[in-house]
Amino acid sequence: MSLTRSSTTVSTALYTIAAAVAAMTASSVIQLLGVTKTLKGAQFGDRALALTVEELRALLSVVLGVANLALLFLNRALAYEQQAAQKAELNLSVLQKQAKGMQSEYLRATSKDDSSSGSQRGDKAEVSKLISDKARVQEALEVAQAEAKSAASNAAALKAQSQGLEREYDRLLAENDNLKRRLARFDAGFSATDKKSA
Repeated sequence: MSLTRSSTTVSTALYTIAAAVAAMTASSVIQLLGVTKTLKGAQFGDRALALTVEELRALLSVVLGVANLALLFLNRALAYEQQAAQKAELNLSVLQKQAKGMQSEYLRATSKDDSSSGSQRGDKAEVSKLISDKARVQEALEVAQAEAKSAASNAAALKAQSQGLEREYDRLLAENDNLKRRLARFDAGFSATDKKSA
């Protein structure tokens, strides 16, 4: 019951964070649309250049917001895949133990040397049952191994994709810092030009 409650809490927190990031991204998209409409009527010059910087800021905010959302949901998918792989691995170990137990029971039943025919018929029926049980468990074991392999490959692919998005996010952050520095230099130069002309 606590596992379900914890899972619900995690899902609620994840969706809350996703909603906040989506709201910030939507705000940036609205800002970008407003800047684009303003640029349509502007002529070239300082005003158009300043709006272009604002447009780049808004565009970068949109890209970072979308990247954050993608990373958030990819990390969640990776966690689910890892849980599935762990469950499949646990099932696999349980099935292997069952198969070994049935195999030892089979060996015990076949090595037993009874002279009475009634006992032999019972033993043969038990052996047949054990053989069919072993075949069923073996099939379940093969299915579990295939599921574990598939879950592991999915988890590895999601991890690689998540790392790629993380590198892209770091690159965009560096680009954002560079644009901020350029904007600060531009604003300083622009204000110095205004003071000289006044």
